[in-house]
Amino acid sequence: MKSQNQIQPEAFLKTVGTIGFALAILCLAGCASTPYHKGDAAAVSLQDAASDVQGQGRALEVTMGTLDDLANKPEPDLKPQFKRFSKAVDKLTAYARRNERSEARVAKKSSAYFEAWNKELATMNYEIVRARSQARKDEVTNYFDSVHKRYHEAQDAMGPLLSYLYDVRKALDSDLTQSGVESIKPIVVKARENADKVQLALSRLSTELAASSTRMSSVVYENASPTPTGTNQQPQTSQSKQVDGS
Repeated sequence: MKSQNQIQPEAFLKTVGTIGFALAILCLAGCASTPYHKGDAAAVSLQDAASDVQGQGRALEVTMGTLDDLANKPEPDLKPQFKRFSKAVDKLTAYARRNERSEARVAKKSSAYFEAWNKELATMNYEIVRARSQARKDEVTNYFDSVHKRYHEAQDAMGPLLSYLYDVRKALDSDLTQSGVESIKPIVVKARENADKVQLALSRLSTELAASSTRMSSVVYENASPTPTGTNQQPQTSQSKQVDGS
């Protein structure tokens, strides 16, 4: 058994930790109404979204790679290759859904930021200051609108591609033979063409998400440009926390 002298320091440290955590929560709650904190929250959601989009780009490249291998480098036993392709399609689907949730978070956080900005504008006494701040808000809002447009472009391109890949999977699942694989080669070529277009849309979206994050954040990023989709590198920032989109 632990002695009383051993128990007391542990209990004290536990109490101090609990109090510290509670104070941190209270501090964050008190700061939540500050407009620039809302801007930082919006910036984080945008950076998270950029990371998710990059992840989707990598998942798309893996999916197309497994399909290319199956169609152009079929092995004697086709089942392992088909399973890799099927698993990659499922992961790509999961990323597409994840990006839909990311878009909703971005819209919510950005809306809260612009609303707080509008309230501050309404309380400004000098027209020259208010006009300058309004111009800046319009600039940021317009840039955010372009990001929202990019989101829809990427989603509009991804939806049909996923449906196409689902059909390819069904066709192979029904006819997983050397002749069946040979018959889908022209379809795989078309899928690759469509995938390249989606990759371009994802790349543009990721770039604008990262740029919008910089415009809304009070933290200056050392390297705000995202790495191209389809790579394993992550953008580095001046913050110690690396955004993983989770």
